[in-house]
Amino acid sequence: MEIEFVGFAADCRVEGKLELADARLADLLNREWSIHLRHALVVGTEDGRRRRFDELDIGRHELDVVVASGPSGDPRRRQSTTSDCVAMSLGPYRAEGFIHFPAAARAVANAAGEQPMIALTDATLEYDEGSKRRSRWFRTLLVNRELAASIRIVASLQFQQVAPA
Repeated sequence: MEIEFVGFAADCRVEGKLELADARLADLLNREWSIHLRHALVVGTEDGRRRRFDELDIGRHELDVVVASGPSGDPRRRQSTTSDCVAMSLGPYRAEGFIHFPAAARAVANAAGEQPMIALTDATLEYDEGSKRRSRWFRTLLVNRELAASIRIVASLQFQQVAPA
């Protein structure tokens, strides 16, 4: 299945088409060191300069944040979770949203887990684009916890909800 891909690196936004062989984009990003895009567009966040590539390989270590797209995974794998609202700094980006974790775990401990890419739902991404400050809302962002300079809990929720596993 081919999906639309949008990722944010330290100095650019990367868009393109990605062949998704996994059930979810997060699974692919957590398993692979790099991804292959077709019909890629790279837009500089400082100068807005645009470059097009027929094909482009980009390493996971270059991606601060990725917009989740494609299928949300097998509904049978979903589990009951608790949520904390967290704020993260990743390079030139600030992401804020809900991190989901089993009731017995804590968000910050969950963020320090084994997977490099973690999901934030109902998320806001703030960054500079040229001389303008941008703030964009996304249903789900995948943030690269390995590149996070900081993570802090903003608010805890007292209810449980079911989130994708």
